[in-house]
Amino acid sequence: MALYLDTTIQPAKVYIQAAPRTCIKSDAFDITLLILPLATGLGAVAAVLANPALFAVLLVADLWLLGYHHVVATYTRLAFTKEALRRNRFLAIDLLLLMAAATLALAVTAGAWVVATAFLYLQWFHYMRQGCALARMYFRATPDGQVAGSRDLTADLVIYLVPIYGIAARSATMGGTFLDLPVKTVGLPQEVITALGFAAAVAGLVWLVRSSISFVRGTLDTLYAGFVLSHVAIFLVAYIGIEDAGTGWLAIDVWHNLQYVLVVWMMNQKKYAGGVDPAAQFVSRISQPGRLAIYFASCLGISTLVYVVLGSFVAIAGGGLAITAGIYMGINFHHYVIDALISKRRPVIPRSI
Repeated sequence: MALYLDTTIQPAKVYIQAAPRTCIKSDAFDITLLILPLATGLGAVAAVLANPALFAVLLVADLWLLGYHHVVATYTRLAFTKEALRRNRFLAIDLLLLMAAATLALAVTAGAWVVATAFLYLQWFHYMRQGCALARMYFRATPDGQVAGSRDLTADLVIYLVPIYGIAARSATMGGTFLDLPVKTVGLPQEVITALGFAAAVAGLVWLVRSSISFVRGTLDTLYAGFVLSHVAIFLVAYIGIEDAGTGWLAIDVWHNLQYVLVVWMMNQKKYAGGVDPAAQFVSRISQPGRLAIYFASCLGISTLVYVVLGSFVAIAGGGLAITAGIYMGINFHHYVIDALISKRRPVIPRSI
């Protein structure tokens, strides 16, 4: 017996809806974090190129308003409550004293150039590492990034290779001083530097092609792509495009410091979103919505007080290049270490810098 069907069986259509884009904090904050640090850094270097006499003024502004502030901002995550200070005493105090003493001893015995050279390369690595962390924060806000274990390996290559090429090229041309400090750079053969530049260019081209395809398909996340581009742009400007190493450094240091301050503010806002914490009265109170100016003024006031006292101590100790470089660079090196350590923890806020 034959069985006849009057209807045609159509293949089933499966609709897969991609996860919606999330935000690091909010649309306004995500855009601000992308644009403001980059525009401020490039604006600073443009001002210096137009009038070199502005370099000293902008350097002081960068150190006072952002640099010292961003070091103190680390402590809002580490030791701004009695419990946090008890738990993190070694990292917050003991390690700081040990590293400052060790750096000072190194500067006095081996010479300020050793510490200054270490600063040149360690700070470059610190910049690159923060850029990578922020790129991953933007990536995790995309639909693709919300898939467990996902990575954008092409973008990661660009984010690392461009800075590596940048520092290699800068080391070959900058001479023996950096910010009026004596340094001895690591000079690579020109063939190696050229190969690094070629690798960075190839990675960048592959990323651009992939991003262009995503744009045509309507799947490109503009904020994430914009951050990768901003990371590439600031490293190219700081280490390749600007002839003077100090002027180039000013651009990327402003970019880095302002990013850091904004992200730590965001973390504190998220952490104390439930209101004032009785166990963290000060930091939770200034981190409440609508208190942005109070938060920044408080951190700026603390950083100013700390560094005024520090400057007085350096003067009493006799000043001098070795003592000054040893103490201040020791604090910077400590910041690099504890920032790397606490960013690997699983804190209340999972997206850490």
